[in-house]
Amino acid sequence: MLEIRLLGAFSAAVDGVEVRSEQWPSLRSAQLVQLLALAEGHRLPREQAIDTLWPELGPDAGGANLRKAAHHARQALGRPDAVQLQGGEVRLAPSPGLSVDAAGFERVAGEALARRDPAGCAEAARRYTGDLLASAPYEPWIDAPRARLRQRYLELLRASGQWERLAEAEPTDEQAARELMRRELAAGNRPAAIRAYSRLRTALRHSLGVVPDRETEAIYTQCVAGLRVTGPAFVGRQMELARAAAWLDTPERERPAGLVVRGPAGIGKSAFSRQLAPMARGRGWTALGVEAAQAARPYAVIAAAVEQLLSEDRSLIERVGEGARSVLALLSPLAAPAAPPKGPLARHQVIGALRRLLLAASGGGPVLLLVDDAHLADDGDADALLHLATTGRPVYLALVSRPLAADSALGRGVARALAAGQLAAIDLGPLGDEETRSLVEHAAPRRLEAATVQRIVRLAEGNAFAALELARCAAPDGSGRLPANVTEAIAARLCDADLRALPLLKGLALAGDELDTSMVLALSPFGENETLAVLDTALAAGTLVVATGHYRFRHELVRQALVEQIAPHQRLK
Repeated sequence: MLEIRLLGAFSAAVDGVEVRSEQWPSLRSAQLVQLLALAEGHRLPREQAIDTLWPELGPDAGGANLRKAAHHARQALGRPDAVQLQGGEVRLAPSPGLSVDAAGFERVAGEALARRDPAGCAEAARRYTGDLLASAPYEPWIDAPRARLRQRYLELLRASGQWERLAEAEPTDEQAARELMRRELAAGNRPAAIRAYSRLRTALRHSLGVVPDRETEAIYTQCVAGLRVTGPAFVGRQMELARAAAWLDTPERERPAGLVVRGPAGIGKSAFSRQLAPMARGRGWTALGVEAAQAARPYAVIAAAVEQLLSEDRSLIERVGEGARSVLALLSPLAAPAAPPKGPLARHQVIGALRRLLLAASGGGPVLLLVDDAHLADDGDADALLHLATTGRPVYLALVSRPLAADSALGRGVARALAAGQLAAIDLGPLGDEETRSLVEHAAPRRLEAATVQRIVRLAEGNAFAALELARCAAPDGSGRLPANVTEAIAARLCDADLRALPLLKGLALAGDELDTSMVLALSPFGENETLAVLDTALAAGTLVVATGHYRFRHELVRQALVEQIAPHQRLK
């Protein structure tokens, strides 16, 4: 009885006794047995065996190597008839006692799938103990049978509804991800559903250069809707809104190329910026909003704009021309495939390619690119965005930013553009007392005493984020107790997330602004299960939020508060 196992690690057993690895005199002797075990009828023409294992040799040298490998295989298996060379063929153990696990799996899988029997498919899937000859990933003759058997395995998992195993085995399988998302959503476990989406989106982007389809995105929207933290209610700012409306209504020849919305952290810039896109669309503009982040890839902001446009309408890439497509493909896999541009990527190429894509999306009409948290953009993005705004109508730019450092690339560029009248500035100052009071009354989780509201208004000093945090941390017993300042309020909210989460959240605070599940797991000091539990708690508490399958801190001030709790030597490490 000869048993050959090819799924996972290779092994052979004769009458139940396994052949040890050191008993194989040569690698080729083992590979000859593997090749024959996979062949139909466990036999091959002599020339085919030589071409497969020794493609670089001629017939005479290849034949000598084949005879040597067959002799060594017989030695290892301890049977003189284990490998036979006769009649122009090579045969493996021509006796009824030969068993090959790969062949058995393929036979049982075919029968179960033909019967459409979920239980039978689940049982057949259990026989798949690993990819074919997983320890030999680079042998070309294994590729086709390995892919065939793996596809059978995936079909079995799909037919038996084993969605976790299918998503693990094939991360790009959208059906598996959708079923997991639906199941977790029905069970009320929205964070787990979001993780399933995050893994799928990352796999699709890296492996295939695509994004999830509309059905998957619709389920994701349901997931995020249940976790979304409500931002500051928009109150006041009527004068600033009037200035933005006046800019939009200015005749094209007189309109500055863009806006700069400035203000300190927490003042309400993002809430204000969310009013700009609807205002523009109401006037017939195309408006696109992206968030800058501290990302490692070059032109991260522009790449985010490209991916958002192509995610909504993939046909846009067909309307920009081959040259622009070549540049965009370097920024995002969603624009691939495309021939690489000639020479190194230059700034003017990036600007021109994005401009073409924006105009394709707007049909040649006015288009507004709105960049929130623009102060986080790197020098390359800053330079390209400012030049984009000045390349000519109808492309316009709105930068939403904290006060910019005078020596930064964006700070210098904005200062020059403002002085030249190419940009118009809208500065957001503190909210008035009445506006702050209205914001607090809207955001407080419970009705607050008038005296408590007044103290919050005084402590917040017109900062919208501070007012919200203080309102949410007001003592529930009606005593009116409040944190002494917004930093203490943030700390209290972090404790709500669970003290166990702090080590992980501190690490994430140093890692950047956009984190997927795999990165969170890599950075975590905990095991996978505990990390996911902590992550779920942080999402439920609103410390973290999700966007396009990535995790972000709810507000930059939350991230800063965490960083401030880290000792200097730990930050350096």
